[in-house]
Amino acid sequence: MDKREVYLVIQTKEGAKEIRNAAIRGRVTRKMSENASTANISIANLTKDDVEYLTTYMSPYVDQSNRKRISIFAGYESTGVGQIFSGDIYTALPEGMPDTWLNIEAKTNYYNQQDIITYTTQNTTVKQFALNAANEMNLQLSWQSKSQKLIDAINFTGAKAELINQLNKLENIYAYIDNEILKVVDKDAEPPATSSNNEQQSSTSSTKKSGYIKRLSPQSGLIGIPQPDEYGLRAKALLDPTMNIGDWVEITSDLLPIINGQYQIYELTFDFASREPQFYVEIAGKNKVA
Repeated sequence: MDKREVYLVIQTKEGAKEIRNAAIRGRVTRKMSENASTANISIANLTKDDVEYLTTYMSPYVDQSNRKRISIFAGYESTGVGQIFSGDIYTALPEGMPDTWLNIEAKTNYYNQQDIITYTTQNTTVKQFALNAANEMNLQLSWQSKSQKLIDAINFTGAKAELINQLNKLENIYAYIDNEILKVVDKDAEPPATSSNNEQQSSTSSTKKSGYIKRLSPQSGLIGIPQPDEYGLRAKALLDPTMNIGDWVEITSDLLPIINGQYQIYELTFDFASREPQFYVEIAGKNKVA
């Protein structure tokens, strides 16, 4: 079996602390939504000094001017490891004896919810406002919209995190944060074109002009039978760190072929552990973006 890898990087003003070779288990949920993506992580086998340091300096009530960030990486020894979450820690509490587990909870954009600003601009495009909002929140911008709309004026006072809500009111777009990236996509986005006969069919993914698509079948990680729902479907697969919110997945199910097709991912839930059986991703996809 392919060896799995899980590790964490915790960042404070004291510097980056990497945690490897520990018993780590967790659940990460990322959403195409203004609502924050979340992570719940438990770590065992830490030294007493590490537990004391993390429980003290990870509190949001200690040195509130400094962000306490966590990045979670997971994957496999043969195919590589990728970042499956990045966000702000808001609790870090130990429990259990004699093996102490440290439980960490984190959210995307939590720090920016505490930072109040006044923002004013005139005669700018939606794209430029998105870029300004990303800079204010210390994020990268991934602009995937066709919008060229011009805005007369914006006058805003509130938490930096609320700039995303303002952006979503300006145009027929979805603006959301995924792994420290502010992504902007059209609500009426179309799926990537299917592969041509000239492309390599052995590949499990491809990059198209209109976006990224992951091909998922029982031979490439699909587990069980995808379940249709009111938006499209929900499916379970082996953990894949290359999946991102807003990308597309092409499902091929031998057991339920009627649902086969392309879906835009609007929610990902990673359920993983370094020393326990779970190492999966649950996918929620829309076959038509509403």
